[in-house]
Amino acid sequence: MVTVFDQILKQVDAVDPVAYARSRNYFNGAVTRLSPYLSRGVVDTRTVLERVLQNGFAYRESISLIKELCWREYFQRVWQSKNIDEDIRQAQQGVNFSDLPSAVLNAETGIQAIDASIRELYETGYIHNHARMYIASLVCNVSGAHWFSPARWMYYHLLDGDWASNACSWQWVAGAFSSKKYYANQENINTYSGTNQVGTFLDVSYEGLPGIPTPEHLKKIETFNKSTPLPECSEFIIDID
Repeated sequence: MVTVFDQILKQVDAVDPVAYARSRNYFNGAVTRLSPYLSRGVVDTRTVLERVLQNGFAYRESISLIKELCWREYFQRVWQSKNIDEDIRQAQQGVNFSDLPSAVLNAETGIQAIDASIRELYETGYIHNHARMYIASLVCNVSGAHWFSPARWMYYHLLDGDWASNACSWQWVAGAFSSKKYYANQENINTYSGTNQVGTFLDVSYEGLPGIPTPEHLKKIETFNKSTPLPECSEFIIDID
């Protein structure tokens, strides 16, 4: 009988690290879609790596995939040693508020690729990693939000929610866990999302991005206050028979 775990391993065996390295940054790229199983511990990063190498792919041609697996492990170790609910490396600069722009919550930022990605998140629980970075950059570095509440919003909706990866990545984009803020202009977004949008507030050079004023429609703020209800349990019973 084929089990669900057998099906997951079959999905692992279908990973092509060469195609992954070549196209992972594109919205329609050859991503693995393994993150829900990795984040829940159904399969671990070592198993993924070992099976990829056993399937005949060399270490050197698998390095892009290996790096991403290492980042996931690294963020877990950061969580073990630091309070990742607070700015890790330095205080985020340019913070104007601690909530979220209404335009982001309603998928009405005006950036087609970002709005489509937010709708996909709401509908499926999935969002491409590059889209996550675009959203975080827009929210933190263009709108001036502190990263924590927006990171909670995204984590709440993610099917593959991993608080360590999510919080540390948001901090990296916002400059609280990196040497500089991450920005993406419209040209970059078009390149990797497949859109052809022009004339937006992000349609400027990279040199000009840090100085752009916050668009009026991103100034309306809402508080994200949803939480995931968990069942009450006073004790854990483990049956080892």
